[in-house]
Amino acid sequence: MTDDDRALLADAMRAMGELNADLRAFRAEMREFKTSSREFKSETFARMGALESDRMACQKDPTVCATARLLDSHVASHAGDKSRAVSVWAACVSTVMCAATLISTLVKRG
Repeated sequence: MTDDDRALLADAMRAMGELNADLRAFRAEMREFKTSSREFKSETFARMGALESDRMACQKDPTVCATARLLDSHVASHAGDKSRAVSVWAACVSTVMCAATLISTLVKRG
């Protein structure tokens, strides 16, 4: 075995050692990634379960749900004569606008 062969073998052994170290580091990173992805998955399932239970609770008892409470208060504040007058006025305006649209369409075609 010549000096060049020994140097080549030493370089190959050094490169293999570096690759082995890199592979160990990669395996450690993969273990860490798998652990964090499992934790993320379990946290996600926990969040989804909490959202699902909140949704079910809101369907069973609307007073639990903030949106339902706001909707109830909104409907309660619009109940009464003022609301009815606004609704009648909106229906009249919509009817007039529909008639104007139909008339203008017929005039353009005719």
